[in-house]
Amino acid sequence: MTTTKEAYAVLRTRLEGSNSLPPLRWQAEDEDSTGAVALPDTPAPFLYTEFLTEPGELVSFGGGRGANRYRIPARLEVFVFIPKGWGLALALDHAETAAALFRSYRDPDVSCFAASVHPGGDGAALRPPGLPSEVSNYFWSVAEVVLFFDQIG
Repeated sequence: MTTTKEAYAVLRTRLEGSNSLPPLRWQAEDEDSTGAVALPDTPAPFLYTEFLTEPGELVSFGGGRGANRYRIPARLEVFVFIPKGWGLALALDHAETAAALFRSYRDPDVSCFAASVHPGGDGAALRPPGLPSEVSNYFWSVAEVVLFFDQIG
């Protein structure tokens, strides 16, 4: 049985294992993978990653109560932030590097089926209206990974 926390850990470990990506930031955490809390004064590339799940579906009946298999659809979204003026190509390159880690990836806990790269836009479009945000100094693209994991219960 794989919990949501365990599936997240598998994906995170795989992404953090790449030495060719900029510093990583994760939802609900202050520090990036280098230990920095704030974005640097001079804009530099970084990744922000979110793990999102959807309600599970019953996919098979087990041997009695508490032994049914539920399939949990999920997405890993890796937002690549590049300083404005550095060009779309670099943002897409980093997103492609992240996506390639998950294409056809499968282990006993997680099955990834698609990993695609999408050009983004101005970082200012991602901030809540009326609030200052450092990402307005960036352009973004995203690598989106579609996956599932199974739970028994």
